[in-house]
Amino acid sequence: MDISNIAKWIPIPYFQITQDGTILNSSNTTHSYFQPTSSIWNIIYKEDRNKAIVMLSQHTNSHPVTQYLILQTSNKLFMYFKCTIQWQDNIGHLVCTEAKNIEVPSVLSIQKSLVNTQKRLEESEKHLDNVTKILNMRKH
Repeated sequence: MDISNIAKWIPIPYFQITQDGTILNSSNTTHSYFQPTSSIWNIIYKEDRNKAIVMLSQHTNSHPVTQYLILQTSNKLFMYFKCTIQWQDNIGHLVCTEAKNIEVPSVLSIQKSLVNTQKRLEESEKHLDNVTKILNMRKH
């Protein structure tokens, strides 16, 4: 039995991919999670593509690399998946399992964090302005 036949029977979402994200093979279970596609990039949420680029760029690393990625499921919803890839002979063996217990920050908490950051920046700006005034006074 060749590897492509074995890949079909892996009981979780599994992809064999190239370094550029082309899907060479996938498990049958993959099709119950994702739309059929020829490229992994078609299911990765655009904001998570940089994390995926890091994973794919480590093709010379023989150790598994794991990232939590938001992927588009077959029903067009986006969900968190724990994605682990291991490279062998320039073929990436990518396994993606649902990450049900990962906490997704709410929009409200992100907004609150941005407001707090803005306040800290404003305080830093005031402090820098005061330091600049003091330094200018010393020059004269």
